[in-house]
Amino acid sequence: MANLTVEVLPTGPFETNCLLLHDGAEATVVDPGMGAAALIEQAVAEKGLRVTQIVLTHGHIDHVRDLPSVQATYAVASHMHPADNVFLQREVLDAMGPSGEAHDVATMETPEVPTPVADGDVLDICGVGFTAHHMPGHSPGSVMFRSEVEGQGLILGGDVLFRGGVGRTDLPFSEPAVMVDSLRRLVETFDGEDTVVPGHGPATTVGTEKEQNGFLQGVV
Repeated sequence: MANLTVEVLPTGPFETNCLLLHDGAEATVVDPGMGAAALIEQAVAEKGLRVTQIVLTHGHIDHVRDLPSVQATYAVASHMHPADNVFLQREVLDAMGPSGEAHDVATMETPEVPTPVADGDVLDICGVGFTAHHMPGHSPGSVMFRSEVEGQGLILGGDVLFRGGVGRTDLPFSEPAVMVDSLRRLVETFDGEDTVVPGHGPATTVGTEKEQNGFLQGVV
């Protein structure tokens, strides 16, 4: 089993958690939001890492703002569920309003279409297999990636589940009823001991949220 390190790099106006997963040599970037490119460059230089891929939990601007620059710097592929490709289209980026202005989308290159990720796909991250679990609702293509690392479940959660909360469903293309179905499957699918590293805020466990998070209690 690879010695996998997960570094959390909060960045951008929404304090989005960009993640840098590495084994001391190879590195995968998850959700490079606004300002992530500089943080990644610094971490990669300090640790002598080689970025091999970019993984996106979903396509919202606070998670993909620096995708084009990171992709150009390291010449690597990105991976995302294709249902969220709509968020990377130029006309959608340009019509975002205040959120787009906060993320300076006017100077953002249009991202390349990511390599599609489907439910059940397994992505190799530093020798560790992460299984994609499609959990739509917050966005059509939201995905949680789960693996076993040294016997412990680890979930790259995106904006599906937070400590004490869940992802918003009042955004364009969000679907509240679909989100409820995803949260129900989340409770049924993942182990209570699984650690969730979310797209915003501190890490938590599935068990803690089942006990304390009213959003999860409401779907069981």
